[in-house]
Amino acid sequence: MSLPQSLPRVLTTEEIVPAMQRIINEYNTIRTLILQAITPTTATFSNVMLPLVQVENSVQGELGMIYMLQYGSPSLATQSAFDEARTLYLKASALWAADEEFFRLLQAAKEKPDFQTLDGESKHLLEKELLEYKHAGLGILGHAELEEYQKSQMEISDLERKFQQNLAREAGGLCFSLEELDGVPEDELAKWNDGPGEEEMINENHQQMKKFVPFANGGTFAVLTHAHSSETRKKMFLADNSKLKENKPLFEEIIKRRARQAQFLKYTTHAEFRIERRMAKTTSWVKGFLSQLQTTLCPYGRSEIAVLQNRRLEDLRASGQYSDHLEKMGFPPWEKRYYEQLVQREFEIDQLKISEFFPLERTATNMLGIFASLLGLRFDSIPAEKLIGDVVWHDTVRGFSVWDTKDDCFVGYLYFDLLWRENKYRGNQSVNIQCGYIRPDGSRQYPSTILMCSFPTPTPTSCALLKHHQVVTLFHGKYPPKWFIPHMGHLTRTKYRDGSWYP
Repeated sequence: MSLPQSLPRVLTTEEIVPAMQRIINEYNTIRTLILQAITPTTATFSNVMLPLVQVENSVQGELGMIYMLQYGSPSLATQSAFDEARTLYLKASALWAADEEFFRLLQAAKEKPDFQTLDGESKHLLEKELLEYKHAGLGILGHAELEEYQKSQMEISDLERKFQQNLAREAGGLCFSLEELDGVPEDELAKWNDGPGEEEMINENHQQMKKFVPFANGGTFAVLTHAHSSETRKKMFLADNSKLKENKPLFEEIIKRRARQAQFLKYTTHAEFRIERRMAKTTSWVKGFLSQLQTTLCPYGRSEIAVLQNRRLEDLRASGQYSDHLEKMGFPPWEKRYYEQLVQREFEIDQLKISEFFPLERTATNMLGIFASLLGLRFDSIPAEKLIGDVVWHDTVRGFSVWDTKDDCFVGYLYFDLLWRENKYRGNQSVNIQCGYIRPDGSRQYPSTILMCSFPTPTPTSCALLKHHQVVTLFHGKYPPKWFIPHMGHLTRTKYRDGSWYP
C-alpha cells in the first residue's frame, strides 16, 4: 500500500530544540525582509500578511508535532526538551508581539482601500493578527508598561506549564484491602499492583492482601462505581479530590495574574479579555445563557439526586445504619456513581454487561464507519509495518488515510491514540499536527490530526471495554466539521474552513 502523502515525522528528543530554533529563525528572517522593504505607505495584505502566513504554513507542521509531544510522548526527556523549545518560542513570540514597527505595517495594510476588496478569510486573518498585537499591549501600553506586561505573561506561561506537568505526571492513589474493595470487578483488581508491603497482618493466623488503587487509569471510577463499602468510596473520593496539592498555589497565582494582566489592558476581567476571541462577544451574554441553563436543568438534577438519596436511605435502613443525622446531611458526592448503577440495575441496566458490546478498538473503528456513511468518506487503516520508526510516538497508535468517496480523492490522515499511559495528557482532546493549505506552487498540503484520549488500559488477558459514558466521550462533538467530526468535533479543524490559507 503506497501512501498519498508522507506521514508526519516525529522528532527525536535531540531534534526538538534545534527545530524550534530553525522555525524561529524563519519567522525572524521574513519579518526582517518585510520591515526592510515595506513602509506604512506601501503596506498591503499581499506584501505584509501574505509572506508571513506563507512562512507559517511551511513551519506549522513541524511546530504542531513539537507541541503534540508535550501531550503524547511517554519520555520525560522529550517533554523536558519540549519545555525548553516552548520557552524559546514564547520569548520569540513576545518580541514579535512587541514589534511596534511591524504593528504599524499591519495597521496600515488594514486601512488601505484594497482591504475591503479582500475575501472574508483574508480580512479575518489580518484582523486576528492585529488582535494578537492588541492583546500583547501594542497601542495601549507605554514602553515600560509593555516590558512589565510581557515579563508577567512569560511568568504566567511558566506557571501554566508547571500546573499541566503536575497533572500529566500525577501517580497517586490509595491502598485498600480486598475486603474494602469488595464489589470491584476482578478485571479491575487484576490491573492494580499489590500495595506497599503487599500484605497487612490482621492477626497471627491471618494476613490480608492490599491493592494500590491509582487515581488515574480508571481507578477512582471503578472504586466509586462498584465498591460496596461507603467508607471506601468516601476515602477514594476525598483523596482523589485533594490530590496535587502543589497545584493549588499555582492555580491561585495564575488566576490573580491573569486578572491583573487583563486590567493592565483596560479590561474589567480576564473573561472579558478572553471572550474577544470567541463567537459570544460579551460576558453578560454568557452569564445570561448559563443562568438560563441553570434555571432549566437544576430541577431535573435535584429530582435525579432525590431518587439516588431514597435508594441510599433504603440501604442504610436495611443495614441498621440509618439515622436522622445521615439523612439531614443530604446526598454525599462520593455515593453518586455507586447508587446510579444500583438504580440502573433495578431497571435491568448492567453497565458492565453493556460494556462487553463496546470493545475499544471495534467501537472506534465502527465509529469511523458511521462517519464514513454520513460524510461520504472512506477510512483506510494504515498497515502496521508503515507505522514504525519515526512516524509514531507510541506503539499503541493507529493511523488512517481518509478519502472522499465522491471523487476518490485523498483528504488527510487521522490517528487514534486512545489509551492511558504514564506521562500522557489525562484528558480527551483532538491534537492537530498539520493544517491543510495550498502551497505557493499550487500543490496541496493535506492535514493530519489525532484523536487523543486516556481510556483505561486493559489487563494482559483482556481487551479495553468502554462504559457508556466513555462511548459518549468518543463520539462527542463540539464544532461543525470540515472533513470529519468525532470527539470534540475539531479533530479536523483547520484555521479557516476554506480558501487559500488553510483549506
